[in-house]
This record gives sequence, structure tokens and C-alpha cells, in this order.
Amino acid sequence: MQVLQYAPLDLVTHLRDKPSTVDKPIMRPWMSDVFDVAYVPDPAIRRDRLVSPAWQANADGLTGIAPALVVTCEFDRLRAEGIRYAEALRTAGALVEHQDVPATDHGYNILGFGTRALTERTYRLIADHVRTAMTG
Repeated sequence: MQVLQYAPLDLVTHLRDKPSTVDKPIMRPWMSDVFDVAYVPDPAIRRDRLVSPAWQANADGLTGIAPALVVTCEFDRLRAEGIRYAEALRTAGALVEHQDVPATDHGYNILGFGTRALTERTYRLIADHVRTAMTG
């Protein structure tokens, strides 16, 4: 099973090229220089479909991939790539649920921007998906 919560699924595209709908998004362009390098130091390897499954055609041919829960945040710069990946999984026939957390940005659950109830609801959703995957 895959559980992806506001995951970076396209390390090829720099964060400055990923739009946000809010004036001051949590994810700043300089963070791409820090986190992308920390995750995968070699820029050429970031094109690998296992590193950037939402980049260009990397998500093509996902038949047989594990079921997934893809959680995105409405204001997050990473939202579009999460949606692209969920759609690619659906096209491949994978069991996928996409949950968009409304009126939140990246890190809402750990940075205190979302309500406790919203965070608990999202964690309950994740736990339910893992439980279902483990018990059938």
C-alpha cells in the first residue's frame, strides 16, 4: 500500500515553477534547493520514475501498482503533482483514493495551521486505509 501525504512526486520541476494560490505559501522556492538535494543529490537521478513518478510520462504504465491513498492540501505547491499521480494511478486501474484537505497548506498537521479535528480526521483516514490493506 502507498500512503502519500503532501508528497514531493516531481523532483525535476523546481519549486519556483510550482504555483500556489496563496500569497505566502509554506513551501518557498529556496526549499527546493535544500530538500531536493537532500532527497536525491544527483539531478539526473531525479528524472527516474521511482523518484519523480508525477513528472511528465513517468506515471505511464503503472498497471499492477499497490493501492494508494494520496493526500494533498488545497494551497500546497505540491498539490498538482499529487493530483497528477492519483489520476495516473486511476488510469492504470489501481485502487486509489485522493483526499484534498481544504483550506490548508503544506505541513498543516505539524505546523499548527490546521485544526486539531482536521488533522485527526486525516490521520483516521490514513489509519483506516492501512488497516484495510493489512486485514483485507
